[in-house]
Amino acid sequence: MTGSGSCVYGIFQDKKTAKSAYYALKDKYQVYLCSSYQSSRESRVEK
Repeated sequence: MTGSGSCVYGIFQDKKTAKSAYYALKDKYQVYLCSSYQSSRESRVEK
């Protein structure tokens, strides 16, 4: 929940899955497709 109203969000493993959810929901709900920010230093850290 957000401060001024309710909000639901999803976290997806890849862009293809996120886009699939976006297209499935966009005609009925206000939907935004976003990505996280990752600095260049963080992207070099091995997982």
